[in-house]
Amino acid sequence: MYIFCIVLLSALAALGVALAVLEFIRTSRARSTEFICVCFDERYLSEERPPDMLIVCRTDAEQDEIIKRICGNDSRNVYIKKY
Repeated sequence: MYIFCIVLLSALAALGVALAVLEFIRTSRARSTEFICVCFDERYLSEERPPDMLIVCRTDAEQDEIIKRICGNDSRNVYIKKY
């Protein structure tokens, strides 16, 4: 019974370490993700108001395509802020 308890605790500890490593990898990937804030009013860029749209882009080509689609179909002025 003692050996079973040691094996169980060791398995739980290994599982905890594996989950901690996965969480670290997930947060490091999230830091490298680029965001585009799209606003239709210039005041939103300077103040702490939330933007009209927040878009997560993985590549520059995806970013350009999204900007073309938003700006091409709308007659309003579009203000873009990249993070």
